[in-house]
Amino acid sequence: MEKVGEREDQMTRLRSVSALNTFYHEMQHEVAGLEQQVACKDAVIAELKARLARHERTREAPSTSLLDSLIKEICELKHKLKDTEVDASQRLEHSKRESQGLQQRLRDMEQELECMRHRPEHQKEREIQRLHASLAERDRVQATRDVLCSSLVEEVDQLRGQLGATVRVCQELLGRLEKSRTPGAEDNAHAVEVENLNSKWQKYDQSREQYVKGLCEKLREPSGLAQAQGQATEALLQEEIGRLNGLLQEKMLQCERMSTERDEREPRDQERIQMLEQQVLAYIEDFKSERADRERAQGKILELQDDVERLQLQIHTQASPEATSARRLHISLKKPVRKQTDTAETLLRSSPADSSAKRTAGHWPAQDTAELQCPLCAARYDNKHTAEFLNHCEECAKL
Repeated sequence: MEKVGEREDQMTRLRSVSALNTFYHEMQHEVAGLEQQVACKDAVIAELKARLARHERTREAPSTSLLDSLIKEICELKHKLKDTEVDASQRLEHSKRESQGLQQRLRDMEQELECMRHRPEHQKEREIQRLHASLAERDRVQATRDVLCSSLVEEVDQLRGQLGATVRVCQELLGRLEKSRTPGAEDNAHAVEVENLNSKWQKYDQSREQYVKGLCEKLREPSGLAQAQGQATEALLQEEIGRLNGLLQEKMLQCERMSTERDEREPRDQERIQMLEQQVLAYIEDFKSERADRERAQGKILELQDDVERLQLQIHTQASPEATSARRLHISLKKPVRKQTDTAETLLRSSPADSSAKRTAGHWPAQDTAELQCPLCAARYDNKHTAEFLNHCEECAKL
């Protein structure tokens, strides 16, 4: 579960890097718009200078130092915008390289996760502790990067404000230049006002330079910290690469060992498969023989059932009223039935019809057709004891 959480953190950081990339592109568009505005203002200033050159003989123009300071300010703003753009492009390239490195590390960590599933518990615990430490280090680096990005955003906002103030000043100058075309009664007041604006602009220029210097010093400090953290991260990455190479060698050795064991085990498996195939064939033959025996026994049972049905038909067709002789005959036949129980088992294995015929011919003379005779043991019953005769036949068939 910790590995899954770490993977989610990695994906979150990748999304944050992509958001920074989008912000950088938006900032490039805004910088391009600002550059267009600056070009427009340069054209306006050039037009103002041309107008001043045309009217400088008769009317008093704004002070040259004010225009020079404005031009210098615009040039500095252009340089700063270019520096900011270069810095932003460098940061974007750095973020891209870092995102690629993070993706590579994510793939490596997925492979390592697969390897860790087969490791012992103590190695897993050590690996989890190491990953926690590396995650904390990455969090610190990410926090430093976020601070740098926020400072860059603040600087861009300040430059936008300064550019807007410059634009407003230029607009005011343009309006005053238009007003300077009125009769010369207002020229003195206008000259005084221009001098006051020039002094205010110089004060603003000095304060702005101090602020820019302080901001540059603040930006230098995090850059040194980021370099130190980058070196520490590279050292950790080198250590991680060495450890992963060692694990790779171990896994390669383990794969070779397993392949040799598989080659050694393959002949034994083939022999065992052949033995099992022979056993299966023997079981199939036994099953077929048992099935044939069951079919033969079933055939004998069907033959006996046919005999029983035939005897039942004889019972219904015969109607002789000789009850007394049949009773005496039944009493005399009880003992032979018990003696011939053992012989009935052997008669089941042979043909029952032949054995019953032989025993009938050897022990009994020709009997009356009104008597019933068992086809297995040659026991006889009269017509009045048909139920006992049927029970006797079923018992002989079971034996």
